Amino acid sequence: MEKAFPAVPYSENKFVNVKGEKSPYDGDIAYWSERNSKLYDGATSQALKRQDHTCGYCGLKMLSDERVHLNHVDANHSNWKKDNLLAIHESCHDYIHMSKSES
Repeated sequence: MEKAFPAVPYSENKFVNVKGEKSPYDGDIAYWSERNSKLYDGATSQALKRQDHTCGYCGLKMLSDERVHLNHVDANHSNWKKDNLLAIHESCHDYIHMSKSES
């Protein structure tokens, strides 16, 4: 039996220390993307690590200015198998669902 994960995979109040003299303006997208993924727990965090902190839809790195959503590829929200879960940008998730409603 698959383990169900908490409904809220993101903590608005969770804090992750910034390493040394790092700055969001230093161009180190990989560092900031990985740091952002530490704000997530459970299946979302696992999907981000598996996807090398990139969006499973558009392929761009996950940055702190947009929340990460967990998308069920087969649209079955009871299927929590890891090959059915993709970490994607909130805007990509909106686009996927907007596209499905238009068809």
